[in-house]
Amino acid sequence: MSAVPAPDAPRVVVIDDTADLRDLLRLALVRGGFDVVAEAGDGLAGIEAVREGRPDVVLLDLSMPVMDGLEALPTIRRLAPRAAIVVLSGFGATQMSARAMAAGADGYVQKGASLTSILDYVRDVVAGGLVRAPRSLSVVPEPPPPAPEEPDQMTPDGPPARDGGDTLTRADARRRPTVHAPDTSEPAHPPVGPHVSSWEALGMAPYGVLELADEPLFRVVYANTVAQRLLVERCTPGTPLSLAAPELAGLVAFHRLENDASFEVVLPGGAVRATLRRTGWSVLVYLDSTAEDVGLLRRAIATTAHEIRGPVAVICGIAETIGGPELDTEQRDRLMGSVARQARMLDSITADLLTAAQIQRGTLRIDLQTVDPRSVVESVVADRYDVTVRVDDPRPVRADPLRLEQMLTNLLGNAHKYGAAPYTVHVRPDGDLVSIDVVDAGDGVPEEFRASLFREFARAHGTVATGTGLGLHVVRTLAEAQSGRASYAPGPYGGSVFTISLRAC
Repeated sequence: MSAVPAPDAPRVVVIDDTADLRDLLRLALVRGGFDVVAEAGDGLAGIEAVREGRPDVVLLDLSMPVMDGLEALPTIRRLAPRAAIVVLSGFGATQMSARAMAAGADGYVQKGASLTSILDYVRDVVAGGLVRAPRSLSVVPEPPPPAPEEPDQMTPDGPPARDGGDTLTRADARRRPTVHAPDTSEPAHPPVGPHVSSWEALGMAPYGVLELADEPLFRVVYANTVAQRLLVERCTPGTPLSLAAPELAGLVAFHRLENDASFEVVLPGGAVRATLRRTGWSVLVYLDSTAEDVGLLRRAIATTAHEIRGPVAVICGIAETIGGPELDTEQRDRLMGSVARQARMLDSITADLLTAAQIQRGTLRIDLQTVDPRSVVESVVADRYDVTVRVDDPRPVRADPLRLEQMLTNLLGNAHKYGAAPYTVHVRPDGDLVSIDVVDAGDGVPEEFRASLFREFARAHGTVATGTGLGLHVVRTLAEAQSGRASYAPGPYGGSVFTISLRAC
């Protein structure tokens, strides 16, 4: 049996974009003697819920679509001046609590705290002990800031100079001696055996390798996986470097006669240190990390930790709740459904992290098969999303079924996180390709961010960062690895259209 709130129970509004967490909090609060009068999934809807519900307590998430918690907080404070506002977020307490308190919050609870401790904390706030003199409740104390690190000093050694002026083809590369990794204090890969070709060794290098024809246009002869990622635009052999990276092309032209010249340059994919090596007829450019890349990685790790903490908080809360004798069968089934959804979310995040690591190391593997797009779309949509599926092209495609499922899961997850209903997946003909559109009716992608949309760790600027910044980068890279493409276009009537196009069989 569900607990029935007492007539004088404190009224609560819960504002969080994770429906499973709202459900869990509602259950815990009602059991704890509170009356949950309204829920909302974003800051704008939360303002309306507070306006109508006149709560005594507001539990407010910070990271939400449409309007985040920090944006909504001042308005909520004006609408409910006597209410206790407790911010609930996955960001570290020292990182965000001061901003939340300055905006009008009375307390801060870090996601992952036990339901019992959250209830005790809210009771203290309601009792008046913490109102307007807030403190934060955190599960794990924040570590001290790390000491500044010096960027790794890596001086790559180029491959042996090639004799003659012939063009390096894939067949030629297989006949040439193995190219060894740079001489560093700790090799990134085990020694490359004689069965591995120069072509494959360069492709697996953990740094960018770019070979340019020694001519005024510096046409691209070869670019390995990391170099392609840093240049963002695909550099096919024969492409002038100035079209892919104008700043790098200018610096290479300036230093072209200096063997071992080294300089820093900002590429579309991030800041790097470039080192030149000369062969008999070409210029080799090695692209290595700079300190800014380390900072980017740290920010990405922090944001990914926030994304993981949400599902973990739900699963831990359900584990704490599920043993209660007062739960009925319907409530237990609902909670177990939440566990399945949050576990799938964790699986999606970890799959993207693994895929991104494989992309950077050049070890991504694709198992191409003949695949029916309809069956993959229906398996992704089933039991997870309220989506309309429309199939206007029955042709099979040449694809990796698991990778296609990963791409569709990412695009549908993005549509639900940043877009708005109704959602549609449309399979349609596109010449010798089959295109799969994922359509939503949200606000669309800001025009100034569209050029960066598929870059690694890219996020639109906002008050609170959400997402790992890897999902769309993984989608595009996987599509291209299957001889396809991924793209974005604004919807004809608003919203977003993300498209995966693959070769028809």
